[in-house]
Amino acid sequence: MQQFDITKTQYRVTDFLDWRKQDSLNLNPPFQRRSVWKPDAKSYFIDTVVRGLPAPIIYIREQTDLKSQTTKREVIDGQQRLRTVFDFIDNLFTVKKIHNSAIGNLCFKELPEEIQETILSYEFSTHILPINVEDRDVLQMFARLNATGTRLNNQELRNAEFFGEFKTLMYKLALQQLDKWIEWRIFSSDDISRMKEVETTSDLVMNMIEGLSTKNKTSIDDIYEKYDLNFSGKDEIERRFLKIIDTINKLINDEITNSIYTLEVFFFTLFIYLYDTMYGLGSDLSSKSTRELPPNLKNNLLKASKKMREIENIDESGNPEVPLELIDAISQKRTDKARRQIRLNYLESICNA
Repeated sequence: MQQFDITKTQYRVTDFLDWRKQDSLNLNPPFQRRSVWKPDAKSYFIDTVVRGLPAPIIYIREQTDLKSQTTKREVIDGQQRLRTVFDFIDNLFTVKKIHNSAIGNLCFKELPEEIQETILSYEFSTHILPINVEDRDVLQMFARLNATGTRLNNQELRNAEFFGEFKTLMYKLALQQLDKWIEWRIFSSDDISRMKEVETTSDLVMNMIEGLSTKNKTSIDDIYEKYDLNFSGKDEIERRFLKIIDTINKLINDEITNSIYTLEVFFFTLFIYLYDTMYGLGSDLSSKSTRELPPNLKNNLLKASKKMREIENIDESGNPEVPLELIDAISQKRTDKARRQIRLNYLESICNA
């Protein structure tokens, strides 16, 4: 069985720049993908570099040019990352303020020297394939990488497609609540590693803006696209989102882990009930004070949790005192608008009594 001696190392941006000047760096081998990053994706990546965050591995194949007796380097995977850095250093675009307010709308030559140095000294983890690796071997390697990798979920696909105002705020809000997601047991560490908390944050904000909605791939994709370039109400959404989380924290922080609200579908109902009570689902995003919450709300929320848990555990024979549609909505835990409305109505009936 053929084995390859792959060298794993680190190269700085200046190393790649030197190779480009020497004409010893090939960014266009015949098997390289031809995808082109959008301006937002480029801006987002430069912010990654400026912050010193890790980037995916660069794969290079080295070959000897017998005529010039020099080493040529083919970029097998990572050409878009390198092109983005080169273009930024060549002052061909600027970072957007939504990605980094400190350097927003500045090109490379306008940056403070310390930030220029940060970019030039940034290190890419690099795997170097040996000279004897042929094209068919390269293709087989990446076919194996793709075959053994985990299929991207919907939110991971959005993360790769969108880089605008809505996506930036969703990740900010989800990250701000990281400790609460874990403390309240809404999401596990595995969930968070797959960006599930970001998708739920996006779903909550979608409902805040547009009113009660069905959660599916299309509906969330659409709102990412709708507010990608311009999200004028983002500051008010952020303020209201944080206010609802703070309200949950003050009301039932100590009891939430023993309640039904640890389940994502019922946490959604809790959050949306509070938002609708305090602001109104689908209300305009002008700054406004919150409405008063009903009295004895903490006890009623815990009472509702207990009742929904009991309904959740009703067997197939049902219970004549509980409507079948309520049993279905609570036991099925689906995210269509109709079932969401039934759960919301039931929570309101207990908390607003």
